Amino acid sequence: MEPILSEQQSLLRDSAVRLCANLGGPKRARQLRNDAVETDREAWGEIVKAGWLATAVPEQAGGLGMGMFDLSLAMEEAGRQLLMVPLVEAAAAAWALAHADRQSSKRALNEALEGKRLLVPALAQAGWGLEDSAPPKARTGTSVVLEGRLRFVPFAATADGFLVAARDGRKEPLLCVVPRDAKGLCVESVPNVDGSTSSEITLDGVSPGADAIVARSDKARELMAAMRDLLALGVSAELLGVSNAALDMTLQYIKLRQQFGKPLGSFQALQHRAASCFVDIELNRSLVYRVFSAWDAAQCHPAMVSATKARASRTALEVTRTALQMHGAIGYTDEHDIGLYYKRAITLAALYGNELNHTTRFFKLTAQGA
Repeated sequence: MEPILSEQQSLLRDSAVRLCANLGGPKRARQLRNDAVETDREAWGEIVKAGWLATAVPEQAGGLGMGMFDLSLAMEEAGRQLLMVPLVEAAAAAWALAHADRQSSKRALNEALEGKRLLVPALAQAGWGLEDSAPPKARTGTSVVLEGRLRFVPFAATADGFLVAARDGRKEPLLCVVPRDAKGLCVESVPNVDGSTSSEITLDGVSPGADAIVARSDKARELMAAMRDLLALGVSAELLGVSNAALDMTLQYIKLRQQFGKPLGSFQALQHRAASCFVDIELNRSLVYRVFSAWDAAQCHPAMVSATKARASRTALEVTRTALQMHGAIGYTDEHDIGLYYKRAITLAALYGNELNHTTRFFKLTAQGA
């Protein structure tokens, strides 16, 4: 499915295609993985300079006011080129700050859009259907004091600060900006299979300051829910790009690789598998584009988000596994680039809730009439 894009959207996508191709690709991804680099700072600097973070930020908040659908086109290209950048996370944080109603959120947003500060959301996993993680506790008064742990936070090792979701003594939510160097904050990171990292953030009496709170009560609850949905949708767009790139690489391979005196692509069994992958990707593309469009029209229900993430996760894993198999033995070696796409698919499919988590969430939400 090719969406009907406006002139502005076409320019953004063309720019994203060129920029991501120049900054990323399998060779760059392999180098970053081997060097144990979590965030490609050079690529991130170029992305910030290109103004992608401002794409979905309203004009009155200092952004371009285009929409999340527009930004999803760039997210898809980032996935296609295996970029190791926190585009999804930083975009979700910027969107939340733009829609917060405090002066402190405006300062944090301006710093993020200018590239002076990399902020990523730090949310409890329970919001994606995982019940093993509760939000940190916040003691409020003349200042805010945070206690608790947050698990599986991507890009935490290189972030300059975190948009932390917590609950006060009355069980009311609050959202606050916590700097990386805050006393009592500890980040422990472990590598993922694709070379990225997942981190556990420990907040031990962290006091980020009285002006750190950017939203409370109903507003905080609204922004936290929106960030969770944006993170899941953004990763779905990246998974779409990963799937597409893996299939493209596989099609090129089976056109060139000879077996029994014929190209592999001439065998009907492989043609059928490739066609099935193509159909799955295009169905997934339709869903991703539709749900992002619904988001911009304020018609996106949480159940739609879970349906998208569940399908994107399943499709990416199935397509990249098929790609490995169609490459034969060489596909299973670390030297071949197709394995990089499979490993990225494994990581992104699990991030912010896997297929099972979101399928379960989808049925719960639809049963409730969400």
